[in-house]
Amino acid sequence: MSEATQPFPQLPVSRPYRSHKIRACDACRKRKVRCDVTSIGEDCQLCREQGKTCQYSVDEKPPRLRRLPLSDPSASERQRNNTPVLKRRHTLIDDPEKVEVPEPRAQNWEGSHVRTDDRANDAPNRSDKGRQSLHIVGPAISSDAHVLEQYMSPGWPEGRTNDNPYSVYFSDPSKPILYKKVPRGRVGLSINDNAGVNQREIFEQIFYPNATQIRQLYLAKIHPAFPVIDEKLLTEPATSQSKGAAALLCDVYASALVYWNQSPLSAGRPRPDQRYAWNLAVQALADDFLGPDLSTLQAQVVELNGRPVYSIIGNTVGNGRGVALSYSLGVNRNPSQWSIPQQEKNLRVRLWWGVLIHDRWGSFAHGTPSSISSKHHDVPIPALEMLLPHESVSLEYRRSSESFIALCQMTEILGQALPLVYDLEGNSQKDTSKVVRRIEVDLDKWEDSLPDYLSSTSNRVTVSGSSSLRLCYLSLKMLICRISLHAVSQQGSTEAIEAYRFRQVESRHAAQAIVDFITSLKTFHLAEFWLPYTTYYLTSTITLLLRFAVETTEDSVAETCVSSVKMFTSWLRHAREVDDWDLAEDCLNNCEGIIARMTKNGRRPQQKPVQEAAPPVNFFDTEPRNDWLDATLPVSYGPMDGSGQVRDLWDMFRFDEQFPV
Repeated sequence: MSEATQPFPQLPVSRPYRSHKIRACDACRKRKVRCDVTSIGEDCQLCREQGKTCQYSVDEKPPRLRRLPLSDPSASERQRNNTPVLKRRHTLIDDPEKVEVPEPRAQNWEGSHVRTDDRANDAPNRSDKGRQSLHIVGPAISSDAHVLEQYMSPGWPEGRTNDNPYSVYFSDPSKPILYKKVPRGRVGLSINDNAGVNQREIFEQIFYPNATQIRQLYLAKIHPAFPVIDEKLLTEPATSQSKGAAALLCDVYASALVYWNQSPLSAGRPRPDQRYAWNLAVQALADDFLGPDLSTLQAQVVELNGRPVYSIIGNTVGNGRGVALSYSLGVNRNPSQWSIPQQEKNLRVRLWWGVLIHDRWGSFAHGTPSSISSKHHDVPIPALEMLLPHESVSLEYRRSSESFIALCQMTEILGQALPLVYDLEGNSQKDTSKVVRRIEVDLDKWEDSLPDYLSSTSNRVTVSGSSSLRLCYLSLKMLICRISLHAVSQQGSTEAIEAYRFRQVESRHAAQAIVDFITSLKTFHLAEFWLPYTTYYLTSTITLLLRFAVETTEDSVAETCVSSVKMFTSWLRHAREVDDWDLAEDCLNNCEGIIARMTKNGRRPQQKPVQEAAPPVNFFDTEPRNDWLDATLPVSYGPMDGSGQVRDLWDMFRFDEQFPV
């Protein structure tokens, strides 16, 4: 045989797969895709995409089991011993010692964010019961368990393994941190070890051959302004292909689609269906919650960041599920002194603040009470070094990370205001005023501490997340003004009339400030990172301005409010159609029906003259119970949800102001 006809040494010498000139590698054969090889000996395009090397299996087919006839005297004995009888080349293997039976694998989570497969050392751990996770021990019994741990013998009786149910992470006698080993899933319910793997493969088929570019799009557009996941899960091929990160990758792929038109991938290719993508991600995460760990919590936080919002109820339930898992894994505790790697400490701090941000700003947007109390966590605000993957990051990346720190600081201030909204017992006007003054002082200090590139006067520099941060700040100020307005209205004295009118003007100016800020944004501002809850703050702004237009007795004020709303919605329409801003679309779907029925001056059209009457004590007694504005409010809240109706946050107060405007 000549040298030209010799087979390439890296390829198997067996016959090529079917009639192909070059045999397909194992990965392409498994996924049933074309194996594109530029030249013999190089890796195919799919393996290069995943950072792998083409593998060509040359093993023969696994031997089949041969059933022995019942007349065989050794058949019953082999069945009792579970000894497989293999047939290879028409020869029986009767010696059971020569038969290799693969051992089952057990999964164990040891505080890492990626699951690892380890072989069990003893037979009982090879079952589903051996798949263990760690659950934090409550402070009521952690000190007891810690004392007992100190008096336990370091050795173990012969023939017994380490069955200590506790793991000490922090040995401070005053507040020890212990974890207890518990089954990762329900006993008797099979855990899907491949949760999200099928959905991830579907995503990679859709994005083929640009799955890596989609992950890089997430790292460029979302991660700097909201760094709650481990970057290695997206940058290292071996880690990104692990089973433990499959559900997280699905949420990353779905989240990045909102920025599809801003990437080179959009050239000549339409954006994949976002609804279908989110359905895949939601299903993958639901399977992953059957045996959750820290990777599951990362996926949940990324899903709550997703845009557009297709289900408010789904996001609210997902937020509660994420908070409960955070408590279970002890993410709400300060890990700075724990006996874990520094990388995991940083991840836990970032992850907790991601959970807290979604809990409180989602509470502000959706009208549901917050699930986290300020007294139930002690995680410090992350330092800038915890957010940067390495020191040589760009200036834009560093500034976006600082906007995340500023958002964490403002989230703490929001936590002071939410109890004033959802406390059913209510506070006195004096107590409410004290809290409001303290919040206003904290907000002023927070604004003064911002660097120039995050302040309102800096529009020359683009920092991803800064515009969303500014809108959250203005929305919080509007909430504080509305709380003060309600508190003054409950006094019921003539001395409070001027204070009420002042607070009403202040609230109207706060809403107008949001309109002025949003309409001043340019296209590149809309391409930044935005929290999905900001669309509901825009809806609240429009609702509040329309209410002032209805309630005021001054035609000039009513006309100003209505014209401002119409100008605002016109700008949002342009942002939706030209800039493809999904947040504008959500707001318009909620408010266009109301605006279409508004008159020019916000007054109800008069069909016939009405006799003048003395103004009532309660201003709202002049309105029938189901007036025209209330009839227009129940519209679908969300572009495709239909699961709820407009529930503005201001309605949670059940206002009954005592003073006419």
